[in-house]
Formats: sequence, C-alpha cells, structure tokens
Amino acid sequence: MSKKVLKTSPEGRLCQFPKCTRLLSIYNHQEYCRMHLEQMAQAAKPKPNGFSAR
Repeated sequence: MSKKVLKTSPEGRLCQFPKCTRLLSIYNHQEYCRMHLEQMAQAAKPKPNGFSAR
C-alpha cells in the first residue's frame, strides 16, 4: 500500500497582507493567512445598495 504524498508550499512564507507578519503553513497554498483571506472574501461580497425591494 503506497502513501499519498501531500503537496506542500515552501517554508518561511509570510502573509502578503500589509503589516501582517504571520508565517504561513506549508499546507496553505494561498498568499494570505486565514484571517486576511476571510477579510478579503467578505470585502468582495456585494453590498446592499440601500434600497428595499417592494
């Protein structure tokens, strides 16, 4: 039985968000830490335009 090899990213990578010094996991293939990745996803969501549907 062969073991599955997990893809890893280089060690020592830092989150690319300005002023963030969080070290990324070798299993996190994103450019941002989880906290900033979630913040960016929330910022990209469409915002209500202030009008209510009637």
